Amino acid sequence: MELTKFLAFLAVVLPVAYGAPTQAAAGLHPKILAAMKRDLGLDAEQANARVARDLWAADVIEQLRTSAGASFAGAWIAEDGNTLNVAVTDEALAAEVTAAGATPAIVANSFSKLENAKLALDNIDIEQPKTLATDSAETGIAAYYVDVAANKLVIEALAGSTAHAENLATQVGLAASEFEVKTVDAMPTTLATVLGGDAYIIDRVARCSVGFSVTTGFVSAGHCGTAGSSATTSSGSSLGTFSASVFPGSADMSYIRGSSGNTFSGYIDSYGSSRLPVAGSTATATGGSICRSGSTTGVHCGTVRALGATVTYAEGRVTGLTQTNVCAEPGDSGGSFYTGTQAQGVTSGGSGDCTSGGTTYFQPVNEILSTYSLTLVKG
Repeated sequence: MELTKFLAFLAVVLPVAYGAPTQAAAGLHPKILAAMKRDLGLDAEQANARVARDLWAADVIEQLRTSAGASFAGAWIAEDGNTLNVAVTDEALAAEVTAAGATPAIVANSFSKLENAKLALDNIDIEQPKTLATDSAETGIAAYYVDVAANKLVIEALAGSTAHAENLATQVGLAASEFEVKTVDAMPTTLATVLGGDAYIIDRVARCSVGFSVTTGFVSAGHCGTAGSSATTSSGSSLGTFSASVFPGSADMSYIRGSSGNTFSGYIDSYGSSRLPVAGSTATATGGSICRSGSTTGVHCGTVRALGATVTYAEGRVTGLTQTNVCAEPGDSGGSFYTGTQAQGVTSGGSGDCTSGGTTYFQPVNEILSTYSLTLVKG
């Protein structure tokens, strides 16, 4: 059915064993290889090895997160795409980190300390300018997140709000060495657009991109529609109805219950001649490679920059998003983010574009699946 060409996800099964990867994954789809070469500068062999390494790292991080307990301070894949760094506050744990195949970093702040400061910010009513248009707003707190590599809480703000950001960090109990204020040029925006075309149409007005297929429909971004909104093809054929939606607040997620007669399969439109299958939803780490598919700009790749970010949109704050340096544009909202064959999340919003580059956030897919008790369809 027509829905098949909208469902967004990635390439070929990757054989990944626990422990250091002994063999690079082979057979990533040519469309993904082309995007990773364009956006990450990786040839085919390097791209396959990078994805395999990213998925191996996710397993190691979870192992060390559990064993380090309160001393765990975060983990990230270095810019070389190969080195897995794991931060701990207890130097006695360094040997265990090394034995797991990672590089230890001894830091002052535990992940839980910085994360609790971020959660405290989430509970503060942060005053924002009445107008958050990216071309006119000079003040505003754009986003904040734990930067595990810097071992700090980072607050991103427009130039006129740097002092405000510093005051907020002090308000939640952070010392000057425990936070950083970064100046950004624009506030994030969601990426829905009001025009017809591919992907799916909400209430016959706005366009978004399908995220992932589940056994009873598909998932997408919450800002794309509210409960009861219709989802149709560009030609008007019914795909389903929004059954649940969260935005803004604790998530940017939605579940569209499919209408009868449609096939909900675990593949995506590769914006080429073939489909790309999804095999699971193992979350990648900070620094891991990641790609995105959307109905406006097709396939683009980059890396994960931060987990659990809180982002300020014109409609309000959204917590728990993942920050990436992958570009996106209006209409890409709701589309798939993925690493290898592993589903990562659905496109939320960001700033910039695919001509000049930008920052894009996604809603983790595992939260959507667990919240609505959904089962991912695999290709």
